[in-house]
Amino acid sequence: MRNLVTGATGFIGSHLVEALRAAGEPVRALVRPSSDTRHLERWGVAHCPGDLTDPASLARAVDGVERVLHCAAVVTDWDPAGRSYAVNVTGTAALTQAALQAGVRKFVHLSTTEVYGHPDAPVAEDAPYRYRGWPYCDTKIEGEKRVWEACQRGLPVTVLRPATVYGPRAQSTVDEFVELLRGGEMVLIEGGRKTAGLCYVSDLVELMRAVAEPEVGLNRVYNVADGSETTWAEYVNGLAALLGLPPVRRSIPRRLAYPLGWLMERWAEWRQLDRRPLLTRMAVEFVGTHQAFSTVRARRELGFRPQVLVDEGLARIAAWLEAEPLTTPTPPERGPGRRRRPGRA
Repeated sequence: MRNLVTGATGFIGSHLVEALRAAGEPVRALVRPSSDTRHLERWGVAHCPGDLTDPASLARAVDGVERVLHCAAVVTDWDPAGRSYAVNVTGTAALTQAALQAGVRKFVHLSTTEVYGHPDAPVAEDAPYRYRGWPYCDTKIEGEKRVWEACQRGLPVTVLRPATVYGPRAQSTVDEFVELLRGGEMVLIEGGRKTAGLCYVSDLVELMRAVAEPEVGLNRVYNVADGSETTWAEYVNGLAALLGLPPVRRSIPRRLAYPLGWLMERWAEWRQLDRRPLLTRMAVEFVGTHQAFSTVRARRELGFRPQVLVDEGLARIAAWLEAEPLTTPTPPERGPGRRRRPGRA
């Protein structure tokens, strides 16, 4: 079937493109003029110039495709320019409208467990949305709502809500963590005892390919994670070990880190800074609350069985780090970025 992938130059989207092309499926990628397309060219992916904020380009992109796999999003915890809403909400709504008009047979929307607002407890897909007042969480809620509105108008939809996606080319959960570890700047929240909610990228990609079939998971939403109880300390110190570095010992209590993040955000607003503060509330909640979410529905209805748990995932990352420099397609998908953001798409 003919596929359109948005966010194809990003972390998850680039892995999805590889998997689709390896299976011999035709792929068209919506790409902005500023995107690095070398990875797409390597896989023989057709380019469709455009942007989620340009409805005319979306109409061209969906013309003649049967499936849309929507990975693109602005993933940030600091957005003074308001681009998150323009892309994650307005852009997603425009893409669903274009897909409806083109008669697309399946629309797969990559959402996030951020829509639950960090309840610090395991929740299933029927848990309510929870707005938190930061750009990624709130705009992903609004964007997902636009997808369900299109579903009510006849668009065949499946929504996936992954937790912490990691693997080669993951800027925040690999590249930035490695940078912090090598610089001796990594600090845990609550001793890193909270569940990381890991999902290796190839497991998410295979599930995306499965639900892209027209009748699979039709008009349903699924949490996606490996189901393990791996903590942030185990993941971070696993990365440190493969780099030959000592484990991280420094930690900040969440009850102190959260108000500190709030103060830093207010200071950045007052100073009208474009760059994100050193600490934000979202960054604190991301690593300071449990990211364990129920995957019973995906296991029961889709037969989802993650193939890569943390030891194997870290081994694959180690092999990738040895083979390639730390370069990442734009933009990254999720993780507590010191400079960029701790979100996911």
